[in-house]
Amino acid sequence: MIRFVLVTMAIVLPAQAVFAGKTANVVPTSRPPTDQAVAYVASQPVPPNPVQMTETLSAGQTIPENLLLLPIPDSPHCAFLFVNQVRLIVDARTRVVIQIVD
Repeated sequence: MIRFVLVTMAIVLPAQAVFAGKTANVVPTSRPPTDQAVAYVASQPVPPNPVQMTETLSAGQTIPENLLLLPIPDSPHCAFLFVNQVRLIVDARTRVVIQIVD
């Protein structure tokens, strides 16, 4: 049992260090976007007149009601939009940013 715990820690701790930089772009949620949803959003071209805001939106913030959310096929609980040339995936119901797509 102790050997199992030590092996698990040896795997998990370095993995946390590797992925530590990505946690700022993702908010833990009970229904995270699927890999297909992220790929779909990443493949979408930036619109000719994207939304520009003076503040920088980050994961965990709520999108204002006056901004149009675009649906993601096969992910009805998620939507996306472009703000300041950045792709944001949001919870379609709460409008909270759950992931920033690079």
